[in-house]
Amino acid sequence: MTKEKADVVIFPKWKTSLEENGLAALKAKKYEEALEHFDQLIQFEAANSEVLTGKLIALMELGRYTEAEIICRDLMKLDDGHYFQYLHIYLTVLFQTSQYEELIDLLDEVFKSDDIPQELRQQFWQLYDITEKLKVDETKAEHMESLDEFLVALDTEDVKTQWQLLSKLRKTSIQPYLNDVAPYLKKEHIQPVIKTALLQWMQEQQVERNVEVQKLGDSIIVNPSELSDILAHPSSIHILNLLNEVEQNNPTLYEFIQQLLFRYMYVRFPIMPEDKDLPSIAKALFELSSTYLQLENEPFPMSSSIPEDSVDVWKQQIEYYEVHYFSVLDE
Repeated sequence: MTKEKADVVIFPKWKTSLEENGLAALKAKKYEEALEHFDQLIQFEAANSEVLTGKLIALMELGRYTEAEIICRDLMKLDDGHYFQYLHIYLTVLFQTSQYEELIDLLDEVFKSDDIPQELRQQFWQLYDITEKLKVDETKAEHMESLDEFLVALDTEDVKTQWQLLSKLRKTSIQPYLNDVAPYLKKEHIQPVIKTALLQWMQEQQVERNVEVQKLGDSIIVNPSELSDILAHPSSIHILNLLNEVEQNNPTLYEFIQQLLFRYMYVRFPIMPEDKDLPSIAKALFELSSTYLQLENEPFPMSSSIPEDSVDVWKQQIEYYEVHYFSVLDE
């Protein structure tokens, strides 16, 4: 309240008149007029809980939910005597503005209290049940919308959008969408990284059905529930075992090799290299990582009988797959 207002005394009759006129305007649905009366009382610090509640109702009726929400929060902190009255209004604001998650979280805390008036407790539970159902429906609608956007994006070359939408969808069950997304594992125009992410979504959801995957000119039929994680795959483990000495001698180099291996296998997954090629791939990973870290003089820990031309071929493939990986994921 300003100093000028503080110097003015609000007489009882004037106070009563403002209250009566404000409440009458509210009842007559003249919300702007009601606010004028209520605000005068608030400015003179002469507003009781009925006036404050009236202002909140008027704001809500005018669609000024943000103001009502802020005032409710302040009143809930300051006025313990009318806490549940303001809480009820606050919950209504959250409901009307579709802030379902916040409403549910708040009621979860409120229900821990034994002080809730019985009549309000029942109303709060009804509101909680309705909100939960609406939240589930809203989530389903959002997921269906995201799936539609994702399927549209898959028919474009916008891999960034594909990845963003897929990342959002992976938080949900794939089962309702399985028949929609599985065919894209066979389509040549789908980026290999996106196909891997689709497979991982199926892995996470323990999908137990065979799916065909076509990647980089090869194809394979797999059951996602039976697939290993990328670095837990026998091929990855074998390569890292071949480079075990590097881990002991140069942990930084080994960590870089491991990251490079992961990206390479991520692009290939689930079509992994043959066992006979693993030593050459291990050396290719070692040489590339050493070059990236400017460690060209680092000795290779394995037999030198691996043909260099074979290693060069794998180095080219690894670098090519790096381009695929980083075209989607900018690390």
